[in-house]
Amino acid sequence: MKTKNLLLVGAATSVLATLTLTPQAMAGRMEETRAAALQPNGFERPTAGNPYTISDWAADGWPHADGGASEGWNTRTRVDSSTPAHSGSKSLRVFYPKGQIDPQNSGALAPFSIPKAREYYLSFWVKFSSDFSWGTTLFAGKVGIGLAGGKACSGGQPCTGTNGFTSRPIWSKSDGKAAVYYYSMEHEGEYGDDIVLQKDGADIRWPKGKWVNVVQRLKVNTVTGGQANADGEIEIFYNGESAAKKTGLSFVSNGDQIDKAYFSSFAGGGTAEFAPANDGYVWYDDIKVSTNRADICELSTCR
Repeated sequence: MKTKNLLLVGAATSVLATLTLTPQAMAGRMEETRAAALQPNGFERPTAGNPYTISDWAADGWPHADGGASEGWNTRTRVDSSTPAHSGSKSLRVFYPKGQIDPQNSGALAPFSIPKAREYYLSFWVKFSSDFSWGTTLFAGKVGIGLAGGKACSGGQPCTGTNGFTSRPIWSKSDGKAAVYYYSMEHEGEYGDDIVLQKDGADIRWPKGKWVNVVQRLKVNTVTGGQANADGEIEIFYNGESAAKKTGLSFVSNGDQIDKAYFSSFAGGGTAEFAPANDGYVWYDDIKVSTNRADICELSTCR
């Protein structure tokens, strides 16, 4: 018998798990463990003051998904140590320029590959600058990192069941209402559907100048004989408490499952009315994704 130690390093803590494995079982268990949890990212490794690039993501255990778009990382991101991080000494700062919309000109965007699975939990901490602008005369934008699968249906596409799905946090309205914006096979009209986050029956609004936590749980529907069963689910937790839940969803009619953590942080909306009225910033910290709820301490011990 051999003892194998697995070290998972986060922004502020290290977790040491000891597994007792036979030589024959070791390779399989290592793959199982790797599929369960991706390396947490607290942005502590790189030098502060530099952009946080796609290469930096890869170095920190988050490989860019093949063929996926990549926008804004070299020009509108920074590893920041000048503003208090959620944990450790550094966080990721993303820039939203005045008068600009879409990921080509605002914020940052990229999908990152994660092991294929039917259900995932994804957690991140986020803070908006104290003068953050929600828009000009129209108000919407993407916030942080969501989940996707297959060809990641979005952007006004019809979701056929064979071209994937997406689910990402957003803000809407002039007061920064918090919601999740998702594309499933049932989405009505040209664009996706949204669910507003609520606490005690009242809508949640993204605060400015304060760290808050968001956890998304997404479960892909099952498929029988090429037909999608309506048993998919999305649930959003805000500061450790369930704030939105949608069941009875159909995302796929093929073998697609969740295989991307989709960083999507930009203003818009498709017209200039959604553009910020002034320069603003959003900070992100302590991103983690896992198939195991117990790996997300924000839902239990560290909220």
